[in-house]
Amino acid sequence: MWNIPIITPILGYLMKLCYWICQDNYAIALIIFTLIVKLLTLPTSIKQQKSTAKMAKFSPKLQRLQKQYANNKEKLQEETMKLYNEEGVNPMGSCLPTIITMVILFGVIGVVYSPLNYISNIGDQSFSLWSNKNETITEAEDLVTDVIIFADKLDGRSYSELTDDEIEEIFTVDVLEEGEKINSVSVSQDDASESELERAQRVFSELYPDDAEFAEKITDSDVLASRLYQRPQLLIFQIIDAGYGDMFNVVEDGLADELEEVDYTFFSIPLSAMPSWTSFYVIIPILSLLSQLALTVISQHYQKKNNTNASTGGMGMKAMLYIMPLFSFWISFSFPAGLGLYWTLSSIYSLIQTVALNKIYTPERVEKMDAGKTKKKKKKPSMYERALQAQQMQQGGGTVNTNGSRATVIYDDDGNEKKMSKEERRAYDRQKIAEARKRMAEKYGDEYEEFLDD
Repeated sequence: MWNIPIITPILGYLMKLCYWICQDNYAIALIIFTLIVKLLTLPTSIKQQKSTAKMAKFSPKLQRLQKQYANNKEKLQEETMKLYNEEGVNPMGSCLPTIITMVILFGVIGVVYSPLNYISNIGDQSFSLWSNKNETITEAEDLVTDVIIFADKLDGRSYSELTDDEIEEIFTVDVLEEGEKINSVSVSQDDASESELERAQRVFSELYPDDAEFAEKITDSDVLASRLYQRPQLLIFQIIDAGYGDMFNVVEDGLADELEEVDYTFFSIPLSAMPSWTSFYVIIPILSLLSQLALTVISQHYQKKNNTNASTGGMGMKAMLYIMPLFSFWISFSFPAGLGLYWTLSSIYSLIQTVALNKIYTPERVEKMDAGKTKKKKKKPSMYERALQAQQMQQGGGTVNTNGSRATVIYDDDGNEKKMSKEERRAYDRQKIAEARKRMAEKYGDEYEEFLDD
């Protein structure tokens, strides 16, 4: 789950490279990783900033058009399209950076949920653009889920206290049957294989037969009791922190030592921890919220300063601006600390980038940059222009050019201007009118007699 093909593996191996460069210091690696991700999206951010700067000159003209053609929506649409083309403004320009940011965010979730796949050298790992799994880590994940389920069934007792009948009942049932609930969490997986059951039983019978606290500690953690099957690798770190890492030697001799060598902390903060109001980690959602709010306020400041159309939105538009800070706040509480810290760092980088780009690409400077460019040749009509021409032609039965006049200039299918004599244009218009009449007759079931003037 949360593994986006191509995106997650690439981000994961980027994180692994940062981790290796930082000599296994995950805190510094996360800072560098977040910075690299922001730099990768910088070109789209620059393009968005240029488009925003152009809006400073564009908005007053657009508002005049809206007033001038308030009662003629078709004409307003046509003139607005022409204005967009003249000013070189893409009305959808602000959507691309947002989409890219969200795709990367969900790709990072997969990296945070699977640190062993990317920052460790455990097992046989091979690169794949679709996923990254290896048998050793998968078996360790299976062991975690099975042990937690069995620990829950022990009800706080040690393995040595169980009777033979109880052992038989607990360790042979289909514990992963569809619909069964463990700590109020519904599970939906295939039944555990015999080897998995045997490994889980060995953990209790050989490693902790008389440790009554083992089952209690394993099942009491908020992390272990929630969304068990979404983050088994993070549960591995939780179990190691609880002092029971030796259980992973059941999967492979020496695996416990390899797992304990993996540093998955941010300046001593365990990134597998789940923030809550009762823990120290509540600081992570708070920092995420504050950084996003600061980014929103700064962005609004520059939009008002540049007098763009976005700054004149109503209450609904302004309320939408605060959805992202609240979204980041929810993410930081609903996901492990690693994702909340990434989101906070990303917001801080975005804030710095916003200030820098607004200083560099001011409306005046962007206007000078455009004025200094060599004047380009007249472009062919865009797809939007041709669609508008076709719509007007169908409605009016005549030919239309880009300035709205009829029967003056005709374009072929490739968008090239087609030169026609006066008689040819008249014949073309009569043909279109005849076709329109025929369509209307067929639509309403009337008789139609085709005729064309000579």
